[in-house]
Amino acid sequence: MKCLESSVIKWTSTILASARRGIYDRALTYFLQMRRVGVEPNETTLSIAIKVCGQAVKPGFGICLHCLLVKNGFSNHLFVASALVTMYSNFDHTVAARKQFDEMHERDSVLWNSMIAGYSQNGFNKEACNLFNNMIKNYIDWKMCVNSYTIASVMKACSGLASSFTGLCLHGYAIKLGFVTDLFVSGAIIDMYSKFGYIDMARIVFDQIGERDVVVWNTIITGYAHNYFSKEAIDLFRQMQCEGFLPNETTYASLLKASTLIGDSSIGICFHAKTLKLGSSSNVYVGTALVDMYSKFLEMENAEKAFEDMNKRNLVSFNALVTGYSLIGSHERTFRAYLDLRTEGMKPDSYTFIGLFSSCSVFAALVEGIQVHSHSIMFGLDLDTSVGNSLVNFYSKCGLTDHALKAFESINTPNSISWSGIVSALAQNGEGERALQNYCQMHKSFGKTDEFSSSSVLKAVSNWASDNQGKHLHAHMIKFGLECNIFVGSSLVDMYSKCGMARDAYIVFSIMPTKNVVSWNSMIMGYAQNGFCKEALVLFNKMINNEILPTCVTFIGVLSACCHAGLVEEGRKYYELMVHNYGILPSIEHCTCMVDLFGRAGYLNEAECFIHNSPFSEEASVWGSLISSCGLHKNSDVGFRAAKQSLCLDPCSSPVYANISNLYASEELWSEVEKTRDLMRAVGVEKDPGCSLIEL
Repeated sequence: MKCLESSVIKWTSTILASARRGIYDRALTYFLQMRRVGVEPNETTLSIAIKVCGQAVKPGFGICLHCLLVKNGFSNHLFVASALVTMYSNFDHTVAARKQFDEMHERDSVLWNSMIAGYSQNGFNKEACNLFNNMIKNYIDWKMCVNSYTIASVMKACSGLASSFTGLCLHGYAIKLGFVTDLFVSGAIIDMYSKFGYIDMARIVFDQIGERDVVVWNTIITGYAHNYFSKEAIDLFRQMQCEGFLPNETTYASLLKASTLIGDSSIGICFHAKTLKLGSSSNVYVGTALVDMYSKFLEMENAEKAFEDMNKRNLVSFNALVTGYSLIGSHERTFRAYLDLRTEGMKPDSYTFIGLFSSCSVFAALVEGIQVHSHSIMFGLDLDTSVGNSLVNFYSKCGLTDHALKAFESINTPNSISWSGIVSALAQNGEGERALQNYCQMHKSFGKTDEFSSSSVLKAVSNWASDNQGKHLHAHMIKFGLECNIFVGSSLVDMYSKCGMARDAYIVFSIMPTKNVVSWNSMIMGYAQNGFCKEALVLFNKMINNEILPTCVTFIGVLSACCHAGLVEEGRKYYELMVHNYGILPSIEHCTCMVDLFGRAGYLNEAECFIHNSPFSEEASVWGSLISSCGLHKNSDVGFRAAKQSLCLDPCSSPVYANISNLYASEELWSEVEKTRDLMRAVGVEKDPGCSLIEL
């Protein structure tokens, strides 16, 4: 008997030695050899073997071990049960883990903590918190069960639930029970507050730690990076080195994220160099951070190189590459990366499909997008809120509002982004009435609306020029405190301008606490469109004095104002200012404004010369503007030359024929008017019908 016991102890020691060195396959091989030579494992051997299965993620082997220990009568041993709970949790089989936990009539701290940690690590945050509460309420000696591991697991669950109140209570527990000085618990508290966005509280906890380790430093640096405090994260990195701590892979992964947020690729390249020196650039976490960083800087060659240099890749690595390709609009390479992901046997997640739909949306790639949609259904992710939002955006960009609505209605739990997305989709595709209906429905469902949906619905109303609806919406936005938002304010300015209420537009503009270039452009365009040309130019000069850099849209407004006021020299000056001082390349809109400016003032030859010297001499619409001016001034020579150019460039455009017909009519050449109409019929061109809107 003693000989057999000695053999069990020796085999168990051998298995344990391999397990401690991380050679899990060898440890399990020793276990099988032990069985073959006729030595029966005891509860300790089985407990170690079960832990090895959990760490090596070998569910088949683990289930066989479970059967063996039940057969041998060890299933009621506490430490064996704890090992089973941990093993099933590692397999993501939390139901089996909970079944094993519930079957134990007696429970110790290890068993309670194993089950709480199992829930927490698998994302069952509510269940982890509930189990902790049950332990406190129903277990007499619960204080004996709570240790640093318990507190850390429940804090992770709290951060996953975004339950700041529970987290604060738990912090109080940690202080009361004396765990706050434990480094493991302190790190968990810092991580929890960082995920709540309470970075100042995380810093207070960090500063109170007497002796820190690399893990705590990494936690606070990661917290700052994830809360967009990039400069502070890099400053902490310098402080960490000054205090003699050597950064590791986790440190650099967070710093690479911070450098991405700063928007300076040179900082990221410096950290890349440090990872190369450390020999950690091929690490999966560092490599993924490098791919993500270079992708955000649109440097896909470097991103691909970082991806290829990785020894091992996970789903996050592939997702970073997919997102990078989608950012540069390369949907072919995006799909290639997706196919590689599938070839590796990986299952895509919601982030994968968000990247794929984003890529398809850039070029409205309908066929490819429908294929992606079918794959998202196949993996059961089409009902996911984030994927659903991307689907709505994709179908919107393709102009398929009915499909966008179906995608929206399929979302299990639409959030404010979902509602804003569908309102924006309908507004952008000219479905103003349905956009307004969904906006009202959003208000009924949520009790409030946000700045994105509000600015979208205002765009729809401005296209109708419906001042009554616009005023109602304005009152609604004042009620919910959205009027001062920069997006809503700019949309209100645009709406009132398009309704012909430039004075009201300026009142909104003047009370906006912060203004961006879009706000200024909306007001300048509003003044120009409503004939307040002097005010438009005064506002432009005020914009320049406020050091707001004008854009191409700004100059469309300015040139339109000059055109309506007949300010030829001023218009010429502003055009030269745009091209030479601000380096803005003239667009077809700018050139059309200049042709209209010269034409209205009677400078028809100069307008013709301007077109010939512009980059848009092959655009029929520019010549059409000149034809209109020739009809106004009854200059048939320039007009007929312009008409000839227009017909050569676009023989099927109804506005071209309309302009030519009007030119002949101005010269009372009625036979030519009739010939032009006959030519339209022969070519199959129909005049676009006019339309009017009335508000009931």
